[in-house]
Amino acid sequence: MDMRKIRLLLLLGLALASARLAGAQTFGNPLTADQVACEERQLGRLIHRMAAGPQESNIVIWRSTPGGGVYRGVSEAAHMVSEDDIQPQREEKQLAFDLILKAAEDLGDMRRPLLPQATLARRDAASNLVNGPDTFGVLDVSFDLAVDVPDPTNPKSPIRLTNLLAPGAGQSDRAGRSLSYDDLLSACHAEVTEFDLKIFTILARTVRATNCFVKPISACPDYLPRYKSVLFRGMDPLTYRMNVYRYDETCLPDGTCPYGEADVALLFHLQVDERGHLTSGDVQALPWCGGAIQVGCSNFGDPLTAVYVLPPLRPGIDRQGADVLNSAPRLNIAGEGDDQDNILSATINWADLLRNTAWN
Repeated sequence: MDMRKIRLLLLLGLALASARLAGAQTFGNPLTADQVACEERQLGRLIHRMAAGPQESNIVIWRSTPGGGVYRGVSEAAHMVSEDDIQPQREEKQLAFDLILKAAEDLGDMRRPLLPQATLARRDAASNLVNGPDTFGVLDVSFDLAVDVPDPTNPKSPIRLTNLLAPGAGQSDRAGRSLSYDDLLSACHAEVTEFDLKIFTILARTVRATNCFVKPISACPDYLPRYKSVLFRGMDPLTYRMNVYRYDETCLPDGTCPYGEADVALLFHLQVDERGHLTSGDVQALPWCGGAIQVGCSNFGDPLTAVYVLPPLRPGIDRQGADVLNSAPRLNIAGEGDDQDNILSATINWADLLRNTAWN
């Protein structure tokens, strides 16, 4: 073979290698600690304004574009115990939605200046819609646009969705200067890739917080709290953060019912194969802050919360039994200093969890 053919083959090989690299899966760029902290604070302000029902519901929300002000989320009603309250068992229904915040919107009155506006829009194809009252099946989610929000479970200026098949139940909008006051319209960074959106969707469908069967409790308490969570990128590619807030009113003997919420901060490390499919990883609860409200650490000293990472199910159709829940990766976050009961990290076999799904 003469040198010209050899050089031609080398050039062809380099071209093919470059093409493979150009088409390879990308997992985003590193972020600074300040960028991650900025988004954590912003999402904390956003989720504080949100509430859902019924008991033991979960809201999960994440930013869905590289720009600011556009979010995607799901409100979930999850039963995590069998009817006899003895065995773990998962079934759930879901209300999927988009939250769109705009800096200036024409409200139809030319005498008023343009105002920031929030719109909640239901995604029907991803929701379990119902025709009438159902103690388990009726879901709702609200977002309070009041300037001060002492208690989002009793909103002053809300937009609200339900999964009822009724006029006006699937969309709600309202103007509110609080969107600017709370700096909810900007973006702390532009690192939201298609891969990130896939991971946010997977985490929203597989991670479940509950205080059923959390040690040292052996069953479900009479009153089940509500949870809401935010998802966002970590500093390194293939790392993701999830802050899980337990929230609700607590009625005291004097008849007052003050609102409270506090979060546990989780960090997920993911591993992928050469095609970008999830293979394995781990989750860990970040250390307790030990002082004033901070970012990058857990602000709830006594959460009594279990966090499961479960195979996704078809909401409203599938049910997972004790065999699935007892073998799933699980954190047991009893409280600060509770070394006997705390399980603060777990490995995750994502290839097994997502087996037979289109996500992997």
